Amino acid sequence: MKRYFYTLAFAASMTVSGAVLTSAPVLSQGRPGYTPIPPEFGYFQNNVELNKAIETGDIAYSRRHAWSLFAGMMQPLDAGDPNSWPIWFSWQTSAQAFDAPQAKAAPPIRIRLTPSVAGHKRAKEAGADIPVVTPQPIYPVPTPVIEAYPDAISGSGADTTIKDGTFFVFNGDIMVATESLSQEGYGAIRDGELYLTATLKRAHELGQNISLPDRYVSTKHMYWPVKAEGLTPLPWWNDNYPDSFNGYVGYETWDSVVAIDPSGKRIGESAQVTYLYGIENHDGTPMQPRTETAQVVGLDSFYHHKVSDADWKMFSQADKAMLNAASYWLYNKPFQPGDYLASVAMHVMTKEVPTWTLQSVWWSNTPDKGPYAADRPTDLKAVGPWTHYLLTEANSYKPDASGQLAKAVNPYIEGVIHPIRTNCRNCHVRAGYPSGGKGKPAEGTTGYSNANCPDLLAALTPDDACFKGVTLSDFAWIIPDRAH
Repeated sequence: MKRYFYTLAFAASMTVSGAVLTSAPVLSQGRPGYTPIPPEFGYFQNNVELNKAIETGDIAYSRRHAWSLFAGMMQPLDAGDPNSWPIWFSWQTSAQAFDAPQAKAAPPIRIRLTPSVAGHKRAKEAGADIPVVTPQPIYPVPTPVIEAYPDAISGSGADTTIKDGTFFVFNGDIMVATESLSQEGYGAIRDGELYLTATLKRAHELGQNISLPDRYVSTKHMYWPVKAEGLTPLPWWNDNYPDSFNGYVGYETWDSVVAIDPSGKRIGESAQVTYLYGIENHDGTPMQPRTETAQVVGLDSFYHHKVSDADWKMFSQADKAMLNAASYWLYNKPFQPGDYLASVAMHVMTKEVPTWTLQSVWWSNTPDKGPYAADRPTDLKAVGPWTHYLLTEANSYKPDASGQLAKAVNPYIEGVIHPIRTNCRNCHVRAGYPSGGKGKPAEGTTGYSNANCPDLLAALTPDDACFKGVTLSDFAWIIPDRAH
């Protein structure tokens, strides 16, 4: 089972005779009613000031805004419920946005098209060549999961996968992923028929790019299964590799591990934990379970949710299959009601400014150390342990003194798929159609690296020559990745 590279970015701005289309999402059975980011967390409140900060290089202001966005997304849907799901749980998923009827042969163009994206300046390609795809471990879907949830399984043999669920999307490893869209983003995809490849083909025929709306918000969030009783291991990123390392850096290789104790009775102790079951090395040989001495930590240092009986009934068969596969791979037991989901990483991406905001967080056992702890707001009235996470952002589109962008990478999310010497912006500016996939696609296509713009830290813009002949989807990889 190979891991999936599902990235952020979802919606487009739709106009028909000047009228803006805003279809409200059809909520799934059991999904809470849609709740936007509360205004007190700064979303779409100070766009002019945010844009000025990005243009002038005021990183501290940009980072404070990024911290606020993350904290706002994680606020409880029900402030009176200590086990409430976070706000983003009420948002529709990418799987639902792209669950489409049969494609039309030549749909009318109902998306805003532009020759280029306003707000960017042309940048020079620096030319360094870093391999994009690293040799990843293989996660075969556990046999008990296949037998218990046959309707959630797709393919067979080495190609066996789990279908996307009502709430979760299959990430191909222990992390239980969600891809969530704001109401405006979901409505834009549906109204503009961006779920259809035929729409992208038509835009490409016209030689135009897609322009997305300024109220776009998308997230990718990673849960980690935690058993109700006993200790659950969690590898955590402790700067385990230098920036120059271009090999595989997934969590399976990290030396720092904590043990999560839901009871809180053993916090501060050291304990041996064993994890990683039924996994194969990249060459197909069995990976031996790993045993490490871990510091015991409590659940209160994580945003977390205890899965109730009501939650379990609400989940689809595919959701349950994903949770069970993750728990088998982690601690060799099935997931069940009463177990927990702990937040370990999250992307948040918005178009509050023309050049986009891209921020990403991850849990850390040393959350007050290093540059990724900097610029946390001191007056933010946010519920939950948001200060126990570290944050990187890629809001600046201008190169530094070396002519490149600064490294901006989430070790949990990117570490399992590509090297750590990368930048979120460099990846997302490449999003477009036709896509050449991973590796080095041919001229006239785009991908995570292009043969004529290979540098993963270059300050690329939509006007760069390597995008000649491509319909750019305005930082939205999910559109060419999921359209059908």
